[in-house]
Amino acid sequence: MHDLTKIRKSFDELVLSRLSAEALKRNCIDENEELITEELLNKKEIIEVPFGAIIYFLVLEDENPVLYLEKASRMGSDDLYIINEDGCKYYDIYEGYPPEIKERYFNHLENIKETRNRFNKKGIKEE
Repeated sequence: MHDLTKIRKSFDELVLSRLSAEALKRNCIDENEELITEELLNKKEIIEVPFGAIIYFLVLEDENPVLYLEKASRMGSDDLYIINEDGCKYYDIYEGYPPEIKERYFNHLENIKETRNRFNKKGIKEE
């Protein structure tokens, strides 16, 4: 079992604290729901927001949990955050992924076993 407290706090500051009640409702997220849990390991989650999405997944690197968080916008901005126990690193990936993290990031994406789907989980049909 891993301590996800610091990762969860960073995620809450970067994402949850900025989502409106309407965005939470549309994504079937209860305002008190804990989104960063060990159940998320090797699974990808997507939160749809106006004009974009927030995509995140939790993996282990050197036996330590690391959260990759991408904020993608159709308005032309893409941000990547890599969050671990030591803090958060930010990358503006509008013009591409930095070489030092590109391979690591895409290798993790290839190994994601499942994408969690909030809409099916909550019994709402997708259109």
